[in-house]
Amino acid sequence: MVLTDKSPQLIEEVIEFCQELGLPTTLADLGIIEINESEIMDVAEASCAEGETIYNLPFEVTPKMVKDAILAADRLGR
Repeated sequence: MVLTDKSPQLIEEVIEFCQELGLPTTLADLGIIEINESEIMDVAEASCAEGETIYNLPFEVTPKMVKDAILAADRLGR
């Protein structure tokens, strides 16, 4: 949702819903306590590999955009 620039209100609503269900909303919730931007970039690059579904988005996506969205989503989830 962050990557596709959804409204802050919608993102907050989804975060609250996920938290009510006990779903993860931060990297820490996924067991990632120490955030290493290089490792996040590795994940972002993998998500942008040829043939990945991220290319179904109606705009060009770069690994940096994905990395930034991951980090922003983590901040919002906290």
